[in-house]
Amino acid sequence: MNINAEEEINKRAQNMTRDDIADVLGREEEAKRLADKAGFIKQYWEDIKTTFALVRDWIGGSYKTVPTTTICSLVGALVYFLSPIDLVPDWLPLAGFLDDAAVLAFAFRISAADLVAYRQWRRAAQSTSDAAKGDAAEED
Repeated sequence: MNINAEEEINKRAQNMTRDDIADVLGREEEAKRLADKAGFIKQYWEDIKTTFALVRDWIGGSYKTVPTTTICSLVGALVYFLSPIDLVPDWLPLAGFLDDAAVLAFAFRISAADLVAYRQWRRAAQSTSDAAKGDAAEED
């Protein structure tokens, strides 16, 4: 099987709208179910979860320091993964998810620096939030 992951991501991302992105956000449970079904995709689960969180924060306006091209690439990879219609049908045992794994791997590799930056931002934001809650509790 010869898959051009970059071509597939670009194809999915090319005409993406905010509504398309919002639609993908509602499918995190489906992504988890598919990742569990295709055991070798579990290795990408942390990046998949991070992508859902990143896109939610980007849509919500709390995290804007990620390029739109990264958002489109990551969402394009998720759309490909979640779609039952792709180069190799997902109902084929093992082989059905090989193309999905290739597309996800490519998207996460080209977006690695942005995912790391987002994780750092999120940890810092969580620490700040936890500190503020601690300060508020002390004032009571």
